[in-house]
Amino acid sequence: MDWTNNYGVRLLLPWDGRWFYGDLVFIVDPYLLLVLGGAGFLLTSNTRWRIAGWSLLALAIMFVVLRVSPQRVAGTSGLTAARVIWITGVVILGVARSFKVQRRVGRGLAVAALSFVVLYWSALAWAHHGAYQNAEHQSQAIAAQHGESLVRLAVMPTAANPFQWLSVTETDRAIYRFFVGPGGAVGDSGSSIAQAERFEKPSAQSEQLISVASRDSRAQSLLGFARFPLARVEGDNCLSQTLVQFADLRYTEPGTSRGTFSLNVPVDCSAR
Repeated sequence: MDWTNNYGVRLLLPWDGRWFYGDLVFIVDPYLLLVLGGAGFLLTSNTRWRIAGWSLLALAIMFVVLRVSPQRVAGTSGLTAARVIWITGVVILGVARSFKVQRRVGRGLAVAALSFVVLYWSALAWAHHGAYQNAEHQSQAIAAQHGESLVRLAVMPTAANPFQWLSVTETDRAIYRFFVGPGGAVGDSGSSIAQAERFEKPSAQSEQLISVASRDSRAQSLLGFARFPLARVEGDNCLSQTLVQFADLRYTEPGTSRGTFSLNVPVDCSAR
């Protein structure tokens, strides 16, 4: 299940530190939590303490789902529908528990929940295939527009929205981000190209400072995790120190505070 998301997993440790990405589900998928957690709740809530424990867990997850603000970069625009589905699902589970549905269904409930996971993954795989084809077409057009060569691209899921996928495209001179859908780009082709975010790669003048900042242990940790790393030197007027900003463009951008997905490293200007 770790492999299916866009965060990635290092399957070959400790022999090889390469990351593998399934790119089917977002880091946290509310539908999988609801179905698998709901089945677990119905099948194990046979004491008051267990009911209380499951209720606290559901409330905690609901609090997070309701509190998270949609952010364009993370791709959380689908949370409105997820919130409605989550609350409705929790209510249905409570009603089912009060009518003791689990006693009549038994282990078939677990089979049904796991079957849902397989069907859900299959549907997402189909949607990802279509989104990847659309993203590849858009990426070729973007690279041609700027006179650049396409290096690689990835199409990643967004939170609770199988109809919107985040594409990150790398060329020889820049990295781009834009959204696509499984049946076509979000918006028309020209609009998608115009709305693509462009992040230029560091210039030759900045590379020495970035190289020095990359030796920082914190930067090593981030760069070892980042799938699409980008560094930017903040400020051209360097007196004693300057700031090198790192980020993984899957989740944020240089200079934006976003948990462990970005980092600012001060560097002495003498390193230039």
